[in-house]
Amino acid sequence: MSVIVQVSELHFLNEDGLKVLDDIHLRVDRGELLLITGPAAAGKSVLMGLLATHVVPQRGQILVHGRNIARMSRKKAYELRQRIGYLPRGFIPLNRTPMDNLMFKLRALGYPREASEERALIALEQVGLSSRLSSLPESLDAADWARVGLALLLCTDPVLLLLDEPFAKLDSEGVAAICGLLNKLRERDLTTVLATREIPPMHEKTFRVVQLADGRVVSS
Repeated sequence: MSVIVQVSELHFLNEDGLKVLDDIHLRVDRGELLLITGPAAAGKSVLMGLLATHVVPQRGQILVHGRNIARMSRKKAYELRQRIGYLPRGFIPLNRTPMDNLMFKLRALGYPREASEERALIALEQVGLSSRLSSLPESLDAADWARVGLALLLCTDPVLLLLDEPFAKLDSEGVAAICGLLNKLRERDLTTVLATREIPPMHEKTFRVVQLADGRVVSS
């Protein structure tokens, strides 16, 4: 089984010099679903931003898909970023239809219109929105928007999904629906790292849990 993420001796300080991450070691294998849990200010979002190449490493090593993030040029970091599906905490899609959201992203990335349409339709089918691709924004609920967010990641065929608090606005029914979807994605050998304060109701033995507290791994 190949390694998608390898983190070693990772430390990170905020702008005030306070320690956010302290000697983090982490490995994520291809096809794995990993949950990073912990209370607020545990360092989860900073870790996710580092894995997504949106935050510059300070000390330690981060390998994503065989590439050392700390040693990458801006160009190489941008290229790697296109292979990572990153959904930051509090992400809000465009106030447009699901299809329009995906077409906007794909066209902005330079995909031709025909290829964009094909990719968008496939991604929306994967998340269960085939019948709602032209639905008006006001007709979509929180779970639908969560599906749109996932489709936005899937449409570029990522090697890694990074989801930061994707359940924040969902009720119990919505959480169950998205958990079911994540289990299906795992069956397709897609690697996912999910940051969340609480462990959601997912099938047993389909995921591994790493717990952070005060910037350190306290259990794994």
